[in-house]
Amino acid sequence: TGNFVLARFPLNSGRTAADADRHLKERGIIVRRMAAYGLPDCLRITVGLEDEMRSVTDALAELLK
Repeated sequence: TGNFVLARFPLNSGRTAADADRHLKERGIIVRRMAAYGLPDCLRITVGLEDEMRSVTDALAELLK
């Protein structure tokens, strides 16, 4: 089992991993960019408590809709 999710994002402007990272940070959610690991389109999101994960999914849904 793991304690994180590796999320891949599209390359469309406004919906990239960098855009998602910025959007999440604006909401106080810190994730890890994976570009240094050769995965520029991915973010590593640590699994937390249910309410914390709902905040992440709500924020990402807002960005990606």
